[in-house]
Order: sequence, then structure tokens, then C-alpha cells
Amino acid sequence: MKGPELELASEKLDKINYLPLLMPLIIKNKDFIGLTQKQVDEINDWRNTNKTPMVAAIEKIARKRIAIKQAALSPTVSSAQIVQMQNEIFRLQREVLEYKLSCREQIVKTFNDENWISFFMVLADEDIGIAVPFN
Repeated sequence: MKGPELELASEKLDKINYLPLLMPLIIKNKDFIGLTQKQVDEINDWRNTNKTPMVAAIEKIARKRIAIKQAALSPTVSSAQIVQMQNEIFRLQREVLEYKLSCREQIVKTFNDENWISFFMVLADEDIGIAVPFN
């Protein structure tokens, strides 16, 4: 799986992840959200450090999910091997979850109240299946 095929698999995978990928939405709407250059720099520092390994883990999950489906149809693959494959997917999902929680922490630390209000307006316009929280 390469290029567009892998990207499509990653997008589909993101739709079933427990936490959404918010960083691309924030960067795309940084002016509307009202981020200062300092805030953008802080977010970009996190992104520059974590984006590549997180995307790599998401891509591995996509490949391993395809592999486990193929293995499930093979009479030469044991149930124990399939369980091992699934455990590796769980491990990678946990890794992605930890990246996303780290991203969330960075956003919480970086945003002020006005940023949150504007960001909730952005979320309301997006079709990402998130209800805007009310505090």
C-alpha cells in the first residue's frame, strides 16, 4: 500500500479513532481562531516533533489491519498468530492515542478562552462528528 491508497486508508482509520486529528483543522483556521504568532510557533513545535512518528504509526495500523484480514482467511495462519497481530494493532492504537492526547494537552495549554470560542465555531462548520462541549 502506497501513496493515495495509504492516505485513503489513513483517512478512513481516522474516522474510527477515539480522538479526532484536530491539528490540521487548527492550522488551517489559525487566523479565524485568532492565534498569535507565539501560539502558532508553540503548536508548530509540537507538530514538527510529533507529526511524522504519529502518521507512521497510523500508516502501520492501516497496513496491519489489511494484513490481519488477509491472515484471517488463510488456513495456514493460526488463531494465536492472529491474536498476536491484533495485539500489535492495539499497541499501535495506544501509541496514536498517546500522540493525540499530547496534542490535546498542547492545545489546552496554548489556547485562551477567545481561541476556544472561535475554534468551536470552526468545529460547528466541520463534519467531523463532534458536538461542541458546553461548560
